[in-house]
Amino acid sequence: MWFVKKEFIAFYEDEKYLLLTQIFKKNREIFKEKKEYDNKKDLEKYILEQIDENPQTYISTLTFTLNQGVIGSCGKQAYLEHEIDYDNVKSICLGKYSFYISLFELQKIKKEFPFIDFIYSPFALIDYFAKERKNRFYVLIFEKNLILMGYENFIPIYGDIIETKEEEHEEVEEIEDIDLLDDIEDLSEDIDEEIENVDEEAIEEKLDEITSSGIEAKILKFVQDSLKEYYDKYSSDFIEKIILLDTVGIDMETAKIIEDEVLIECEYQKIDALEILNRMSRESL
Repeated sequence: MWFVKKEFIAFYEDEKYLLLTQIFKKNREIFKEKKEYDNKKDLEKYILEQIDENPQTYISTLTFTLNQGVIGSCGKQAYLEHEIDYDNVKSICLGKYSFYISLFELQKIKKEFPFIDFIYSPFALIDYFAKERKNRFYVLIFEKNLILMGYENFIPIYGDIIETKEEEHEEVEEIEDIDLLDDIEDLSEDIDEEIENVDEEAIEEKLDEITSSGIEAKILKFVQDSLKEYYDKYSSDFIEKIILLDTVGIDMETAKIIEDEVLIECEYQKIDALEILNRMSRESL
């Protein structure tokens, strides 16, 4: 009986369309496949074929719109205090806090992908995954977007999302712009003391590679800017730990560099966002 099988398909766009299909029978996974698509047309063709084959197919996606966020309350007044038009957002209350998205953006996604059953915010993905919640920063890393959420005493009160991709002709931000020049030499010496029999030139080249270009430098800058805004506008409680949730495979040394730069413990975790989305969808039925 085909109807005993439930199929879950999660996808999102990040350079390419990334997709994961999982089929479950009596809560046991019997099929799993990942795909990549260069264009929306091929993605839609595959999804519609799967829906036609099995009516119990559930589709989920992530939205990276900048018009979304988290509020440490469910009340309308809290939204107004943050200058958010309460009447033009869709909000989901989770007890003491809520996530929101622009109604316009939500309708736009539904129009673009009418077959979608679940539309998730990356803030909700962080919240689902987060186990440590006492004065923590979580940074969710994609190729085209960085998402950060800050918890104060187990409640998310701060969130931000930025785009990382710029025009191809635009030069990568210089290392001076993120205030690292004075610290690279000291950081090289620290690593040299801890690791024996490692070529000094290789270490220096690695530090240059991480701190002067690419997404790793943007993550550090994002964390620095977010900490400043968090302390200035949201909380006087110190962040005790930063946790990087990596979906793309950044250099793991980024966590060590962030830790040395902001003097806060930083942990690296590799995650599968597509699998988490399907898990969230399964639990929502």
